[in-house]
Amino acid sequence: MQLSKRDPDTPADKGLKRDVEALLFASGKPIAVETLTAAVSQVRPVDAEQLRAALYELENEYGPDRNRGFELVQLAGGWTFRTNAKCGPVLDAMFVAEEERELSTASMETLAIIAYMQPVSRPEIADIRGVSSLSTVQTLMERDLIQEAGRQEGPGAAVVYETTERFEVFFGLQSVEYLPPLEEFQVPFEQREELRRRLGIVSAPE
Repeated sequence: MQLSKRDPDTPADKGLKRDVEALLFASGKPIAVETLTAAVSQVRPVDAEQLRAALYELENEYGPDRNRGFELVQLAGGWTFRTNAKCGPVLDAMFVAEEERELSTASMETLAIIAYMQPVSRPEIADIRGVSSLSTVQTLMERDLIQEAGRQEGPGAAVVYETTERFEVFFGLQSVEYLPPLEEFQVPFEQREELRRRLGIVSAPE
């Protein structure tokens, strides 16, 4: 997309970029362009095109190759700041990824099924895995990685589940349309191959 032809060094543009940067930092989660535009419009005239131009300017300033500790990216249908992926080793040296470590193989397998088949019910998950998934579904809901998405039609009207915005952030996805390969779910190779067979997929989208 072509950026605005306004001079990015004018005070107005500096103010717009400053405000957008502040909103992104304060939010701590992805914000849609429409939401940012509505917020900034309360204090200065701005349209979505100008807002996007400011975002692309900031994306250039805070890109992964700018040698900064954080970067501006598009995730879960919005824009957000996150730590630079190149800083992974130093972050790992200080912080223990408890959430990722504590997710069991069963939870990761269940999460993969929900991600690729959503919306999907517990009976359907159990049919694929061959065992009950009551506790694993509960664990994933407590971690805010999945959520209820209504009920199926017909007898029983089973609750169906889908992934959350936090799931997209966790895996660095703009949306579920960009699902990662099953390898990134950390399911053991044998179970991963069986999961692919049961899901009827050969590989994730390239």
